[in-house]
Amino acid sequence: MCLLCWCIPITDTITMKMILTKICLLLLCLLFVYTSASKFLDYDKFVFQMRLAPVPLMKIAAPVLGWLVPAVEFTLAIVLAVGMFVPSIKIKALKASAFLLVSFEIYIIIMLLSGSHLPCTCGGIISTMGWKQHLFFNAFFILAAYFSIKYLKKHKTSPAIEHGGDTYKILSRA
Repeated sequence: MCLLCWCIPITDTITMKMILTKICLLLLCLLFVYTSASKFLDYDKFVFQMRLAPVPLMKIAAPVLGWLVPAVEFTLAIVLAVGMFVPSIKIKALKASAFLLVSFEIYIIIMLLSGSHLPCTCGGIISTMGWKQHLFFNAFFILAAYFSIKYLKKHKTSPAIEHGGDTYKILSRA
């Protein structure tokens, strides 16, 4: 066995970090399904609340964003779900999730800095949180995605190999 890789039998127990990565994928998937569904179901309220934001472009773009944001969230939820079974898109789905959440974080920071006491446009039970709570809520998911990406990049797997009747996966440490 070389110093840069480990050979682990496929039948070994999944590591705790891999389990946490799968939980992260599942939680992000559920988050985006829930928020997209609540925005689609209450489209008029979502658009109305976006128009109240202290961002001039938001007033004009609200009707388009009212469909675009939940469509992107729902599409991302599907990609995350597929990523649980197709390793080649897992990291891409996590990066896209982190990018979308960072975009939402920027919007939340703008709302906090504006001093406006406007309602959240998230929809559903998540909209009952205050802006500061949203900041921490999104930060949690951003960090979860970041550490999952970091773990997956560190432990990229090669196709399984046969060695004396046993099947192994080579995990790269690079």
